[in-house]
Amino acid sequence: MRIVHFFICIGTAILLMVSCNNKSSENSTTSEEELAQTENINKNLVGMINGTIYCVPSPYEIMAHVQSLNLQYNQTLPNSVLNLNLYESNFKKLLNMGIYGIDVSYMSLYDQVSDALNYFAALKTLANQIELSAVFDAFTMERLEDNMNNQDSLLHILTKKFQESDKLLKGENQIAEASLIMTGCWIESLYLLTQIEKMKPDPRTTQKIAEHKFAAETILNILRPYYDKNADFKNLINDIVDICYEFDGIEYNYTYVPPTTIPNKHLTIINSESMLEIMPEHVNLITQKIETLRNKIIQ
Repeated sequence: MRIVHFFICIGTAILLMVSCNNKSSENSTTSEEELAQTENINKNLVGMINGTIYCVPSPYEIMAHVQSLNLQYNQTLPNSVLNLNLYESNFKKLLNMGIYGIDVSYMSLYDQVSDALNYFAALKTLANQIELSAVFDAFTMERLEDNMNNQDSLLHILTKKFQESDKLLKGENQIAEASLIMTGCWIESLYLLTQIEKMKPDPRTTQKIAEHKFAAETILNILRPYYDKNADFKNLINDIVDICYEFDGIEYNYTYVPPTTIPNKHLTIINSESMLEIMPEHVNLITQKIETLRNKIIQ
């Protein structure tokens, strides 16, 4: 079974759908260096809010990396569905919806079908509670279960349902909700990478962690308008800012190479190169801080 696509739907597809309602990019310009950071080294997933380009690391890349390490499944890494009853506020429900989405991706790599179904049920519960029940109605859940072993069909079902739920994600409040789901996805993906690095240190993993520098900046930009919304947003943003201080210690080297343009295909290929260098002490501090933040959210 392969359901790594789920993260795309639960996290970035919502962001992409919100962007469809905020198409104000016609008059904006983006330098090649900014585009290089947006697409950067790792085939990021790109979205847009209010005309500003955002990106998060691709789950394909993250999960493919985890799989390449040949580690055994660690059942202690995902957030337990038993914690579901702890989430009374919509704030925590939205964050944990993103977290559970990433956890489904992780367990799917190891064919944990029974666990994955439990997590789908948890996501359905959260969706109902935050009035996004169109995403996980009974018929959709039945179709998901019937297509657990069919990657293409699963992706098609999920994508279609999230497209249909676009109508539920209009207005400032809904963009804030989508931002929290995205933040939960980011937190859990970085948490998994840092925990895996502790289990089996590998230079490739540290590079994946370093690449979250750009995603951290994305998350801050998405959340910043809501800093004064309430204490929950303020505390969350302050914690992420604290993590970003450690990402500031990462050296980013950018080498410009002229792009290749293919006029007949209306295609421009960016050839510039980027390199990230992260010190062990920064990895350790990022690991500690993301674990602390994640524990605040899931408990």
